[in-house]
Amino acid sequence: MKVEQLNGISRFEAELSDELGGKGATLLAHDVRSAMFGLLGSLELIDGDGLSVEMRNRLKRAQTSGAMLNDLLNLVFGGCDSAPTSTLINVPDEIDRLAQRWYDQAESAGIHIDLDVSRSVETMDVIERTHFHRIFNNVIGNAVKFSQGGSISISVVSRAESVIISVTDSGPGFSESALAMLFQFRGRPDDSPQEGSGLGLYISEMLVTEVGGTISVKNIENGGACVTVVFPSAALAITPPPPHIEALPDLSHLNILLAEDNVTNQLVVTQMLKSMGAKFQVASDGVETLAMFERSEFDVLLLDIEMPRKSGLEVLREIRARDDAKSGIPMIALTAYVMQEHREKIDAAGADGVIAKPIAGIASLGHQILEYIHGTPPEPQGEGAAQGGASVDNPGFVDRAIYDVISKTIGPEFLAEFLEKVVADFAVIKKGLITAEAEENYTEWRRHSHILISVAGAIGATNLQHLAQELNKAANASDKQTAQPLNLKCISGISKVESFLTNEK
Repeated sequence: MKVEQLNGISRFEAELSDELGGKGATLLAHDVRSAMFGLLGSLELIDGDGLSVEMRNRLKRAQTSGAMLNDLLNLVFGGCDSAPTSTLINVPDEIDRLAQRWYDQAESAGIHIDLDVSRSVETMDVIERTHFHRIFNNVIGNAVKFSQGGSISISVVSRAESVIISVTDSGPGFSESALAMLFQFRGRPDDSPQEGSGLGLYISEMLVTEVGGTISVKNIENGGACVTVVFPSAALAITPPPPHIEALPDLSHLNILLAEDNVTNQLVVTQMLKSMGAKFQVASDGVETLAMFERSEFDVLLLDIEMPRKSGLEVLREIRARDDAKSGIPMIALTAYVMQEHREKIDAAGADGVIAKPIAGIASLGHQILEYIHGTPPEPQGEGAAQGGASVDNPGFVDRAIYDVISKTIGPEFLAEFLEKVVADFAVIKKGLITAEAEENYTEWRRHSHILISVAGAIGATNLQHLAQELNKAANASDKQTAQPLNLKCISGISKVESFLTNEK
């Protein structure tokens, strides 16, 4: 097999398959993932409160590097997102992560890293995040390797609707023999003063040209070198116009019983109902729901399906089995489980309809409630509705439209408190997932992944919600081999969403 005939990960996978065979590669992938789980899980459990600022920064850099390594391993061995696709990335954030990634190595070499990111550059959708990091880890890594002291400058600007990223170092520059072998496979000249494979610029050029971009190298007159990557015009994400603000439906004539065990979701939904004038009471599990239903008169019941003591399905069946007028109350499932198999079970239990989490907006919730009550059900949301249009290759993706609706619903007075609650929930979930996997406790694995479904959906982290659903399914089947990489991806996603929420405070 000729290496030149293949590219990137495909070449590695082919060689690995030849060497080990399909079964051997699968077993090796399992062991590598196990090792990565232990590494990243341990890093996540380190309590940074007692550490100095410097040590906390080092811990953060180790976590960032570990997450990047995990993404690369998923590319190599396959997994829940082994085929990266174009996605929306925040360029300033990713450049900052890259600078943090190389901070310790640069500092030990006496190199200062400067960032100059134009405010006009925000997001880019032409290349997948992992490949973006592969390109610039190679470019920045070379700059650190060849610069003995001095500085490295990373500049990001937009020009003619293209994104231009330049990495300039104060090193010796490229020799004539190195310039003659630029972007070649193993293109390191024999007289190179540094060890290496000569693959870095080859990989970078391959990934840049795959998306229609260009990469160029030049020596600077007074010493040093500059590598410039230009991503094409399609890379700039166009900011959509602000959504049309729809008038909120009037629910002031309704007394609603909300059955929801997660406090975060309780707060979001009740604030939405309050903004539409509805009266409501809240039950935290199935048993409490039935007791409150017995004591009071309600116009509609909104209920989560997965609740402690009695599930939403059990509540539906018991109410529909009554022999009085209350058995006919409109009941709507408010759930993240919207696949066809779930809908069939919910319908069979007696629900009038399903509203999918995360809720698309206040008006949407109100209109769906009214339509189900009046017997004209809205168009059902499909199985992928909760994805928010983003691919699962970014577990930390937060649907901004959903998040903005939620933050507006909560209001500025309580938003900070709400975000602290969500971050605290995520911390408990993350620790629970790590412990459950290590102890092979599938009951706890199911419990924490279910909570993650609710909390992620509550703030618009739709990809994390989807991964949690898949993890919950694998945990229910006691399928550790499937659950383990999903679990690691969920933990990584939680950390990324936590960073997003911290910036929102």
